[in-house]
Amino acid sequence: MIDTCPNTGELYNWLEIAVSTFKGRFILLEQLHERAKELNSGMPAYLQSPPGMAAFQQAVRQLVAEQILAPVGKKPATPQGLHLKYRVIKSPVIFDAGCAADIIRSIAPPAVLDYYLKNPQDFKRDQPIIDIISNFLRQPQRSLLTVNERAYQLFGDEKFFKGAGKNRSRGETVLRRLGLVYADIGCRETVEPFFSFQSKVFHALANRDIYIIENKDTFWSFKEQTMDKPARIKADLIIYGEGKKIISSFRFVEEYAVNLQRDRFYYFGDLDPEGINIYCLLSAEYPQYDIQPFVAGYQAVLEIGLNKAPVKTPKEQRLIKENVEQFLHTFSPPWAAKIKEHLEQGFYIPQEALSAEEMRERFGVK
Repeated sequence: MIDTCPNTGELYNWLEIAVSTFKGRFILLEQLHERAKELNSGMPAYLQSPPGMAAFQQAVRQLVAEQILAPVGKKPATPQGLHLKYRVIKSPVIFDAGCAADIIRSIAPPAVLDYYLKNPQDFKRDQPIIDIISNFLRQPQRSLLTVNERAYQLFGDEKFFKGAGKNRSRGETVLRRLGLVYADIGCRETVEPFFSFQSKVFHALANRDIYIIENKDTFWSFKEQTMDKPARIKADLIIYGEGKKIISSFRFVEEYAVNLQRDRFYYFGDLDPEGINIYCLLSAEYPQYDIQPFVAGYQAVLEIGLNKAPVKTPKEQRLIKENVEQFLHTFSPPWAAKIKEHLEQGFYIPQEALSAEEMRERFGVK
């Protein structure tokens, strides 16, 4: 599975392939956006977030800079400088029987020929990479390595498949053009680990409560007040989310042999658009875990925050109505209405409002 939050180079490569296989002379910005959503299951939600919008805009600008697309119209139609319509620039393709023969000879199964037979100009550019991959595919025995290990073994660059930037992720583009996945070249994607604490009896329990805490200070305070001391909240595993990083690193939870039927998963972050968007992205990427908002924590944050002067939400954060509705479904109607009103007024409350002292008062054993 590809990470939910790709770097700009990966998104660019994906759109480059989409444009190169597009049959029409013109492509709409909306069509590019729809193709971007197909990169992985989390992309529709990611593209609504500020980082996702920025990555998409940069990828489109790079397609123009590389003369793959040409804007139609004199003036941009969006505040970010994008046009609503682009002309697809395609190099004239002249059928060359000799080139077709080279393609057939060069590409080894299970790689497929289709893309390069239709785009022989790309074959000339990609041939050195294709030759290395095909030579590897012809080997009878292949040991299983990680993606970065295989990239270094084959190309002398550990980031050739998964690096940031156009050149350092070119290997992944060629793999896609060949119709291959990483398993075909005997390698696997590694999971980004997260930092966590578990109770001493975690593996002996039939049902576990697992908390994902967005920010560092709250993570440590929550651990001290609910795991290190007697508490009314049962925290069996506490995971440091580290902001958006949890969207890719949460796959590491498989190492804990969790039980999807019996274990319960809760997310706790800032009471702001960004925190809610992270929760929704995480929930969309890992639906099998049925991750729910930590209701008691968010209610406490709201109660404490409403006693302070309201703080305006940073301008770069975007309130997404669908995400707010999804987030609020767990709360009772009165609480949901209060949270929604606070967010729609343009205010936010950091989860640090629920300090260690407040946690002790609310969740500790008296």
